[in-house]
Amino acid sequence: MHLKLTRTGGFAGITPPPVEVDTAMLSKKDGQYLAAMVAGANFFDLPKTFQAARPQPDRFQYSLSIVHEDGRNHAVLCDEEAAPEPLRQLLHAVQNLRRK
Repeated sequence: MHLKLTRTGGFAGITPPPVEVDTAMLSKKDGQYLAAMVAGANFFDLPKTFQAARPQPDRFQYSLSIVHEDGRNHAVLCDEEAAPEPLRQLLHAVQNLRRK
């Protein structure tokens, strides 16, 4: 599975480089954990966008695209506060891979 996460917005408006992850390059444990997070978020069934009811300045916006080994391809754009909790957990899991 290939994942690409981009974060924009925030107080200073600084956009860090995207996080790109290929699960084939991860340890077996990390790859399985990430696959479970994707499944738990029902990522491939999510709508393409989640927007906050009222825009809030200085909040983050995330774009996550995933290409699965089985050929499924999906992307979600979401405002930080509008993301459902399972998606928010997946976003944080992918971000944490940058630190490894």
